[in-house]
Amino acid sequence: MKRRKTRSFNLTLKYVILLGVLLFAANILLGMVIMRRSGDALRSLLNKNMLDITDTAAGFLDGDILGALTEEDVGSPAFEDIKNKLLVFQNHVDIEFIYAVKQVGEEEFVFTVDPDPVDPGEFGEEVLCTPALISAGKGVASVDMDPAADRWGNFYSAYSPVFDSKGNVAGIIGVDFDASEYEGQIRGYAVLIAIMIIVSCLIGGTVIVLMSARMRRGLKAMNQGLEELSDGVKQLSEEIGSNPGYSKEAGGSPADRSPDESGSGDEIAVLNAQIRSIGEEMKAYLAYMQEKANTDALTDVRNTTAYHERIDSIDGEAYSIALFDIDNLKKINDEYGHSAGDEIIKKSAAILADVFGSRNVYRIGGDEFIAIVEELPEEEMKKKLSAAADACEAYNRKSGEAYGRLSLSAGTAVCRIGSEQSFKEVFVRADESMYSEKELHHKAR
Repeated sequence: MKRRKTRSFNLTLKYVILLGVLLFAANILLGMVIMRRSGDALRSLLNKNMLDITDTAAGFLDGDILGALTEEDVGSPAFEDIKNKLLVFQNHVDIEFIYAVKQVGEEEFVFTVDPDPVDPGEFGEEVLCTPALISAGKGVASVDMDPAADRWGNFYSAYSPVFDSKGNVAGIIGVDFDASEYEGQIRGYAVLIAIMIIVSCLIGGTVIVLMSARMRRGLKAMNQGLEELSDGVKQLSEEIGSNPGYSKEAGGSPADRSPDESGSGDEIAVLNAQIRSIGEEMKAYLAYMQEKANTDALTDVRNTTAYHERIDSIDGEAYSIALFDIDNLKKINDEYGHSAGDEIIKKSAAILADVFGSRNVYRIGGDEFIAIVEELPEEEMKKKLSAAADACEAYNRKSGEAYGRLSLSAGTAVCRIGSEQSFKEVFVRADESMYSEKELHHKAR
């Protein structure tokens, strides 16, 4: 009888040690996954913030005026007006530099307006060419994934095109972010997660040591150690879900959603249930971070990050697009203030989301939206555009134009299977259609 007890006791000890090793491995593996995915999500959020700033700044500028600037215009009222608008962003947004450039060659760009009061780029001075700048020159806003160094320092840069009334790229707005600060935020997040992993491993290691030492003094001490390890796993789960917005959207804290097996009498079963729970919690957390990275903060429709991901995967599909531009937004901002302009932008997004579905609508500029849906007949697209126009009129009647009149210019285009058209070509057709309607709206006013 005594030998059987000893043999059983040693077998239990082996299981405890094996459990400890598995927990260490799980903590390290899960920590590495969280660190990688969370770092990617944070980088996407930072890039989105950069593009939001350039898109907003570009939306404030008149493309026809910007595109017509020459060196002789330096110091003119038109030049100073653009300079002062950029200076507002320079002084009030957390950026290093903001400036306007234009393309003068296939991969050659020069400064046009630089509001930096200390060491501005001169009109016509060459700008360091990067992949994001080339993309903006082709009409697609972009962020450089690697920092670039010039005489002003080492920066991550974002660029957004400014279109003239004909839909051509008249200029580009560039924003520089200090590379050390950008990378420091990502490193700081990685360090935080690394500390969590280390603390979790230390807790687990401490518990296993205590359990091993106390096993020879009875099963009660082993159960106490398991409870301590269980608390460590639960603490890690709560740390992952500590983001207030995440807890609210996910339906409470991780602790509230953890299964309760406290009455089972089996401490190992409780621990296993909590490990499963933290795995599910991490999947939900990563999905939440991905969704945030793809959502426009102002309007809650899809943002430029989601838009670029969508068009990168759209080749070979049949689809219809509808391009929208808010009419007279600059006038609304000037007459009613930017809070009124934001209200118009949010209402426009809500109308388009209601007509096309929120996951099909993307905000691609300060006042521009695009809906990408499955291929629809022309009559069906006309019905959707008519529904959006009716919703705008209903809003104007209800609001009494308290925030300015809401009006959307729209253009559509279809890409069918076998057409061999690139997304850019389809976009240009919709853009030309939209600007034709915008000119009609202008003449009607």
